[in-house]
Amino acid sequence: MVEPERMFTFRVCWMDDKGEYHTNRGWRCQFNGAIGPYKGGLRFQKNVYEGIIKFLGFEQTFKNSLTGLPMGGAKGGSDFDPAGKSDAEVMRFCQSFMTALYRYIGPDIDVPAGDMGVGGREIGYLYGQYRRLKGVWENGVLTGKGMSYGGSLIRPEATGYGAVYYLQEVLKHENDTIEGKRLAISGYGNVGWGIMKKAAELGAKVTYFAGPDGYIHDPDGVTGEKLDYILEMRAKDPMHCKPYADKYGVEFVAGEKCWGVKDVDVYMPAATQNDVRMESAEKIAASGVKYYIEVANMPTTNDALNYLRAQKHMVVAPSKAVNAGGVGVSGLEMSQNSERLVWTAEEVDAQLHKMMKNIHKVSAEAAEEYGLGYDLVAGANIAGFKKVAQAMYEQGVF
Repeated sequence: MVEPERMFTFRVCWMDDKGEYHTNRGWRCQFNGAIGPYKGGLRFQKNVYEGIIKFLGFEQTFKNSLTGLPMGGAKGGSDFDPAGKSDAEVMRFCQSFMTALYRYIGPDIDVPAGDMGVGGREIGYLYGQYRRLKGVWENGVLTGKGMSYGGSLIRPEATGYGAVYYLQEVLKHENDTIEGKRLAISGYGNVGWGIMKKAAELGAKVTYFAGPDGYIHDPDGVTGEKLDYILEMRAKDPMHCKPYADKYGVEFVAGEKCWGVKDVDVYMPAATQNDVRMESAEKIAASGVKYYIEVANMPTTNDALNYLRAQKHMVVAPSKAVNAGGVGVSGLEMSQNSERLVWTAEEVDAQLHKMMKNIHKVSAEAAEEYGLGYDLVAGANIAGFKKVAQAMYEQGVF
């Protein structure tokens, strides 16, 4: 189970706007297909390397298992950085990347999606090249597509929405409610924005959020027109959140993260991996906050996560369960594609809510079954493992 079924490494040559050629590496790790077609994102970032792709593919296998949908685990990407590149340069890179990848993917083989550095623009360019090369309309081969060619409503917000739905289930277990809760998050991209929006709809509010340049403290919460401004701000300059503080006259703390603030009820790291290290974990524990809900892929280092799990006053929820709503809605997009249907936003949201309730339920039940109490981290690992392992065993893997 810890060895990928197959992994591809390939060369990606592309031309910049000056007519100069560049070469990057590309990878696709098809980690485990025991319960369905390989499924997982593509990540374009300069720090991507083979080890990250392999590790994320391993995690994706169990995350996908928790959704209850028939999806295997995969991950892919490149050390190409879209930041600062023109649309034409990104298009040429994506076309070259897909020219190397298209032989190994398909609706019943492997269905990539977006991840960090791969948004709707990149998915469009990738799909356009796939269609040219194959000469067929296999719109189930990629998810995260635009609505004009087979995308699903609320997909950009789905991970954030699902995280809030999971938080609701944790609060119910603790005889608590989401109304009036104050959230501190990192990130304000699609995931962070989804958390802000859904939290506001359910009576909570994000009062702290962090970006690359520092963090914002807005005691009134990110609600109403502020949600629209977040979209405008990050479209103009995704590296700075200070304009929010300037516009709304709230506190901005430069160069710091909001871990350790005491006037919140829930921490939700939603930006990137290894965002919360031991120093931050100690501040979080000392703050007295009860709920620590991971959202980004592995946002907490192993030592920091173990430290937080050991705090008797805290409930800790793992990313593989909390952020599974994103890939879950990708799976729903695949279903819509296969049936040639477009579901309403309300239909997709209802399916997402149901999925997140079940993910929490199976995680809690697995932990209880093995005498671990309400250990959501262990429960998610056990529940995900059991489903994949059973499928491998029944197919004669051993």
